[in-house]
Amino acid sequence: MPRKNVRALAGRPLIGHAIVRASAVVPLERVIVITDDHEIAFIARGFGAEVILEADRTPSEETLDTKVIRNLPRLRELGADADDIVVTLQPTSPLVTPHSLTEAIEAVRVGGGSVISVVDDRHLRWSVRDGQPIPLFEARVNRQQLPAEFRETGGVVAARVEEIEAHGTRVIAPVRLLELPAEESVDIDSFADLYSAAHLLTRLRVAIRADAASHLGMGHIYRALAIGMELARHDVRIYTLEKLELGSSLLAGYPLANERVADDRDFLAHMADFKPDLVVLDVLDTTEALVDAIRAASSRTKIVTFEDLGTGAFAADLLVAEFVNHTEVPEERQLQGVQNAILAPAFDSLNWDPEFRPHLEHVLVLFGGTDPNDLADRALDALERLTFEGRVTVVRGLGARPISTARRQLDLEVLTDVRYMPEVLSRADLAFTSAGRTIFELATMGVPSICIAQNLKELAHRHATEEYGVRALGLATRVADSQIDEEFSLLAAEPERRRKLQEAALRATGGRSNHRVLGRILDRLGFDPFPNL
Repeated sequence: MPRKNVRALAGRPLIGHAIVRASAVVPLERVIVITDDHEIAFIARGFGAEVILEADRTPSEETLDTKVIRNLPRLRELGADADDIVVTLQPTSPLVTPHSLTEAIEAVRVGGGSVISVVDDRHLRWSVRDGQPIPLFEARVNRQQLPAEFRETGGVVAARVEEIEAHGTRVIAPVRLLELPAEESVDIDSFADLYSAAHLLTRLRVAIRADAASHLGMGHIYRALAIGMELARHDVRIYTLEKLELGSSLLAGYPLANERVADDRDFLAHMADFKPDLVVLDVLDTTEALVDAIRAASSRTKIVTFEDLGTGAFAADLLVAEFVNHTEVPEERQLQGVQNAILAPAFDSLNWDPEFRPHLEHVLVLFGGTDPNDLADRALDALERLTFEGRVTVVRGLGARPISTARRQLDLEVLTDVRYMPEVLSRADLAFTSAGRTIFELATMGVPSICIAQNLKELAHRHATEEYGVRALGLATRVADSQIDEEFSLLAAEPERRRKLQEAALRATGGRSNHRVLGRILDRLGFDPFPNL
């Protein structure tokens, strides 16, 4: 790797990481960079380190022992005493923490001759003897059941000045091993190692606050899940209320941390402890007091809120408004419209070119995770009144009342706990739905829909229009059965209307992805969404 020690890693040259971490443990005048390279020397001085610039080039075969021993007199000139501890920290180990450096120093102080950093590297190993493979293990067991076997990380070696002088080496009995966690043991020899280190150095702490309940629906928790899955390389924690168990029951099936809180005060206590870089609030209309309290708990936190018409939207760093338009929040602090919709992760990996079927063969009925107005039954009643002879699939969420098929005169299936929704949507020629994010999912799949809003909040959603492949009938309590019958009959009898709705839906959602949306959000908040080396 050319010019490895000065190569940028997460916005800082490799040698800079070593200096910054060392200076968290000892004063900068005690951080000494030994080099024969003028560029490294210049950069090191810029970070405040002392520099020993050797006049002669170091032979490639020279060991660090030789380099340290040769420069002990220079260290003495810089103030090192016989009892001082020399800690060798290689710049190719940029993830060694100040805590580990402190542990190494303390281990020498309490009686260690040397301290060497290691990582547990137990594996089923083989050797070759006389051309034949020889196992270096007694029994084939899982790696965790093998005896501990440590590999030197090369990151840290520590010993006293007088001991190194006396023995001519930094490895002096009694040797103590400083076991590092895997992330601290990264030793950069290749570009692959550099990318691994960049990933670890740029991880964010992300807190997401969302809930699900019959009166809230499931959309907030599904969006929290989608955000968490897209940001999964970071430390993501989703916070839900203890008294609302629906959200936690959904999250239990996914590999994301779920923290349950009693109330806002408890959530703020978690924020003070976690100190997140990013807080996502998906709880509808927040208050300025809540946003200010989150900042007080962790001053460096950036806050983004979703679909928020409350006063908290003014105080947040960013408002994402997929459905609504908060006209009083400045444009530079908003992301609006369908291109900023966040859908279930499954919709980001599609390679789907929908077929248009002129004859209406399959109808979907999807009214959210809770369906508080029993709109699924109303849609099924309409299909029965119109003697629809095709297939009907009803998808019921975790919080919705069960649908009975016994009395229905339809070719009907009812699905619950659907794990892969795109496959279900791909069957449909038309769907009945409410005005939540399911409209976006249907539009992504090119499925036209008849929409009935569950409540006034949904009625205000601006995406339930023909631009997104939707025929909107209005608020549930004001939609007559005759309207439902008339709209369905029209779309069944005139396939060209459905075709135009399908084309509009695909056009409106083309190019949208969670990856792009989260990239825009992070960029607006000042985070590098895709950190370069």
